[in-house]
Amino acid sequence: MNNEDSKAIYFISVASTLSGIHQQTIRTYEQKGLIKPFRTGGGTRRYSQEDIDKLIQIQNLSQRGINLDGIKIIYEMKDKIEELQSKIISLEHEMSTQKVDSRNKEREIHQSYKNEIVKKTNKSIKKTN
Repeated sequence: MNNEDSKAIYFISVASTLSGIHQQTIRTYEQKGLIKPFRTGGGTRRYSQEDIDKLIQIQNLSQRGINLDGIKIIYEMKDKIEELQSKIISLEHEMSTQKVDSRNKEREIHQSYKNEIVKKTNKSIKKTN
């Protein structure tokens, strides 16, 4: 039993009751690509609590006058935003690591200079004509 299977525990009839949305409407949401329930080996739809929460959100957006295509675009944009936020966090972490590495390398270079630097004395040098 994988993680997805263990999370998807409700049949469509239970999902309908919990969300207050008719089963056919849930099927329509699935056909439009708004929701993707887990399917058992026999093809039975199974819904997680996250799926039910999303069904309720979709219904609320629909009741506000947004059509299903608009809702789909909203969810696609939301997914893209989350993907980009994750990438930003990853890049910030990478930059931080690069800064630390750069400082360490710079420090090593400066340390190597100390072995090569010869101090200048204040003695004046006589010019010969």
